[in-house]
Amino acid sequence: MTALPEQVAAVTARHLELLDTALPGLATGLYLTGSVPLGDFQPNTSDIDGVVVVSEPVTGRLDVLREIHAKLAGGPAYDVVYLTAAELAAPPRRYRPAVFTLDGEFKDAPNGGPVTPVLWAELARGPVVVREHEGLEVYDDREALRAFTRDNLTSYWLPQTDELARHVDGMADDAPMEAWVVEWFVLGVPRLHALLATDEIVSKTAAGRWGAERFPAWAEPCAGGASRAGRGSGRPSRSPTRGPRSPSGVP
Repeated sequence: MTALPEQVAAVTARHLELLDTALPGLATGLYLTGSVPLGDFQPNTSDIDGVVVVSEPVTGRLDVLREIHAKLAGGPAYDVVYLTAAELAAPPRRYRPAVFTLDGEFKDAPNGGPVTPVLWAELARGPVVVREHEGLEVYDDREALRAFTRDNLTSYWLPQTDELARHVDGMADDAPMEAWVVEWFVLGVPRLHALLATDEIVSKTAAGRWGAERFPAWAEPCAGGASRAGRGSGRPSRSPTRGPRSPSGVP
């Protein structure tokens, strides 16, 4: 197993310990996605993202899971989704009930959540394995991933850039803008552009380099965003104006 950053090792070990104690046999696998396998994890600022493979649906165990995640609070945001191996072997169904955590907070949604082609692709192509589910097969549809990404650009990012433009228009010319706002925008769209161009999910740091190389007019902010991401500047869970974290699924 890949050596885990200290914080990641501690949180995941504690999570599995709590699951195995309260719900023996439920957690048959734990796979990390996002910044850890992408080599972009920054202590004290990065989220820890992953999937818990479970032996059966957990909709009847919500109170126990909520208590478990309450005991994990206080460290890095630990964002996982609970899925069975059968669910992962089939295409992601966006309109099924989802049990997950977001920004470290336990969620029970009637549909959606992080159930997207992006998560499936991350699991299929190179997660960090904390506990291996023997024989796990994950459905990976590249065309579905590309279609989902294109839709995300138009349904989420385009309105967000319009909202940012209105926000900036109301600011004084010499008013400073928080650095994380710039990072949020100059790295978010290049990450999706890189995915569409290469079929690969890239880190925030790599997205900054990608944008700087391919969009000269944005080279300086992209390079700055990549530098901040590499230093671990902290990622907001919400957009600069009001919205929730991008539903792109790319953590």
